[in-house]
Amino acid sequence: MNDQNTIDITNETKERTLIDITNETKERTLYDPKYDPKLEAFKYQIEFLKLEFNCINEIIARMDEMAQATKNWAIVTWAGSIAIVLGQPDLRKFVVFTSILPFLFWFIDAFLRHLQRRSTYRTKVISNFLNNNSLQQSFENQQLTDFIVLDPTAIHNRNEESYKEYTSVWRALNFDEVKYFYLGLVGLSMVLGIIAFYLF
Repeated sequence: MNDQNTIDITNETKERTLIDITNETKERTLYDPKYDPKLEAFKYQIEFLKLEFNCINEIIARMDEMAQATKNWAIVTWAGSIAIVLGQPDLRKFVVFTSILPFLFWFIDAFLRHLQRRSTYRTKVISNFLNNNSLQQSFENQQLTDFIVLDPTAIHNRNEESYKEYTSVWRALNFDEVKYFYLGLVGLSMVLGIIAFYLF
């Protein structure tokens, strides 16, 4: 009788242990009834969308710094070349050729802005997603609708005409803050060239 009781207690203990282990395993693994892989994947995508937006802001800020550095180098290089040319009597009549330098930096500046505008275009894509029905549908379906995460330079939109127009290097070349700055340097080189032509 005692042996039977011992067996019953042992079996009961084993059953409880198995139940405890099973419950603990369910809580820690994907077999948890409350665990929804689709929902968790959606949450994961939303978190990465936030990270992407922060990354885009960093890219835009970095490109602004590089564009400003390009302007600084343009001034230093252009002014230095003029100083060198005017300092040499035999070269003064060639001062007009210093106008070539601003053109080179103008293109570099425009190209940097072209790269930057790929990311600013992406912010427009994100804005459209957040402000139309796609966001609501995404929450209803628990997955992003018509939207790709981790595309900070909008590579997936590169075949769209609006993307090509927005990020065009030619368009960047004609930005007022870019165009007039470098044309100003070119104009000064031309003026100095004319003066040098008649004086020397």
